[in-house]
Amino acid sequence: MINCDQTLSISNGKMKVAIEGCCHNQLEEIYKTLEHIENGENIKIDLLLICGDFETIRNTEDFNSMSVPAKYRTLGSFYKYYTGECKVPYPTLFVGGNHEVMSYLWELYYGGWVCENIYFLGYAGVVNFGGLRIGGLSGIYNDRHYDLGHHETLPYNTSTVRSAYHMRKYDAFKLAQIKQPLDIFLSHDWPRKITNFGKLDDLLHIKPYLRQDIESGKLGSAACEELLFKLKPRYWFAAHHHVKFPAIVYHDERTSSIYQSEEMNSKTIKNPDEINIDIDEDLENPDEINIDSTTSQPHISEDERRDQIPCTKFLALDKCLPGREFLQILDFPEANGQLEFSYDEEWLAITKATHEFLNLSFNAVSLPRESVIQSKIDPELRWIRENISQKAVGLVIPHNFQPTAPAYGEQQTFILQKPFKNPQTEAFTRLLNMSNKINPDGQSRPQE
Repeated sequence: MINCDQTLSISNGKMKVAIEGCCHNQLEEIYKTLEHIENGENIKIDLLLICGDFETIRNTEDFNSMSVPAKYRTLGSFYKYYTGECKVPYPTLFVGGNHEVMSYLWELYYGGWVCENIYFLGYAGVVNFGGLRIGGLSGIYNDRHYDLGHHETLPYNTSTVRSAYHMRKYDAFKLAQIKQPLDIFLSHDWPRKITNFGKLDDLLHIKPYLRQDIESGKLGSAACEELLFKLKPRYWFAAHHHVKFPAIVYHDERTSSIYQSEEMNSKTIKNPDEINIDIDEDLENPDEINIDSTTSQPHISEDERRDQIPCTKFLALDKCLPGREFLQILDFPEANGQLEFSYDEEWLAITKATHEFLNLSFNAVSLPRESVIQSKIDPELRWIRENISQKAVGLVIPHNFQPTAPAYGEQQTFILQKPFKNPQTEAFTRLLNMSNKINPDGQSRPQE
């Protein structure tokens, strides 16, 4: 187990996880970088996590479902993995950001395979991989839309194509019901006020224009801030602002600037042409301080005291460009489970218990008190264990990817009038014995 004062680094542990900031449809470059690291360091990377702006562009029609200026509309490489022309070399998991093909991600609202071996965590979700419990929340925060339902659908206009990627209270509410510990949490947006716990001066030196939003409290997500302090995951990874920013949040009754952390001693990969594992680590060690000099309690150092407090290591990363700090390799030596994605019992129970509150209209729907929803979750958890966990295939997520839309180079004359009906979502809702509210009358794949 890595304690709170150890570094994020490459070592000789069992399981190695790579974390990527913003993807921006640079999959080929990211995978080549990982392969370069493996060959140079003689290691094996087991899992890749991507913190949004994935851009699952399958065809030119998908541009109509994205909030991206025309000059930045490029096909990228995802469609090659979608068709199977290129094989995904590492199990890959991602959350959505603010530059996504929203019509495609909506097909997989609960999560699912966007192509073979790349899994979307959903608008909110929890899965297990290799003994690690990984949760996440897609999108970015906007207080004007937070309480609304998921009303956006095709054809998007200039307003709804943006609001479609804004977080909703319902999804954060589901995550807030989690009681069992999380190893990792993924988001695109940062938790609000996370800059209180890292080296703010370093951040502002790189991104000075963030100062106003930080000082006004507008930087980051209020939903993520609430989840950070409620769920207390061991690690939280994010992206969005195209800058590396590490912090450590100590979860006790005091969350003031006394807990501003020294930067995590990370060994960060910049780009395939500039692989340098031995990056300098010019970090200061905190001075020893007395916690309470007025009592008879023994004086302990800040380091010793921090070892006794649960903490979350936060790290935001950049986008995949030359010279940018976009990739991190992290060891999880204690993770010794099967290297495959599986459903999470508690999350399935939460999803089933909250299904009636999923709102597809513009107006907000009142959510129940936590005590009320918890009383619904407990019996659903028993149902999950009796009807899913005990079966032969158990909680293993089936490899049931099926392409729904034509890819670039295939039929290009179709018009996407409404999101495609996705067989994975139909299978998932059947698994939980729930009605399919997501595209129940969705468009079928056009015939070749």
